[in-house]
Amino acid sequence: MDSNPTRKRRRTRAAEATRIRIMEAAEILFANSGIDGVALREIAAAAGQGNNTAVQYHFGSKEQLVYDIFDYRSQMFEPMRTDMLAKAEAAGQIANPRTLLQVLVLPHLSICDDNGAHPYSAFLAQYLTRSRAEGIPHPYDRPEAPVPALRRVRELLAKSCEHVPPQPFRLRVGLVKLMFLNMLMRRDSGFPTAEQGISLNTLVDDTLDMMTAALVAPYRHDGPPLFTISEGQP
Repeated sequence: MDSNPTRKRRRTRAAEATRIRIMEAAEILFANSGIDGVALREIAAAAGQGNNTAVQYHFGSKEQLVYDIFDYRSQMFEPMRTDMLAKAEAAGQIANPRTLLQVLVLPHLSICDDNGAHPYSAFLAQYLTRSRAEGIPHPYDRPEAPVPALRRVRELLAKSCEHVPPQPFRLRVGLVKLMFLNMLMRRDSGFPTAEQGISLNTLVDDTLDMMTAALVAPYRHDGPPLFTISEGQP
């Protein structure tokens, strides 16, 4: 066993750099093809790893890789959210749903590739719409998850919408977050175009307005529906 601490640190740094390359490569592939549509050997190749088993070596499984991507990105977001919450509190806006939604989603804008696209947002949208429903739970649903700022945002949002029961509220938060992620995905794919003169700031502000309206809308839980449609029928 090598007892040289300098060499150990170098190996640790090299291993961590490899893990990050793999996570960032996987994020892009998952965003483009879905989590189920990407093989581990494809991820290894995209990360520049000559060994096809590099992902298994560093992460063990695809599910663990997904969890570690969440860890990697959420720990990047935590300081941003902590700072934003402090500024919101100082400005007397800590109970404002729109402000809290900004704290929740604006950190996603900090992660973009060389072309200005947002692969982590697309990956997360893939997870929320498919993998979570298929049984891959979000690691930050655990009470002990190391994301105090994210947890506080969720708690404050729930307090600002006490007219909505807990389970429907959780669904609303997921749906309004998807509004933001899908807006970024549409923009990254070229809609609206630059020629239409709609800036990213305009899109973000308008989406936040829609998200806020949807989150705080009255909760309708009784009364017959106006229209009924049977499953499988147009």
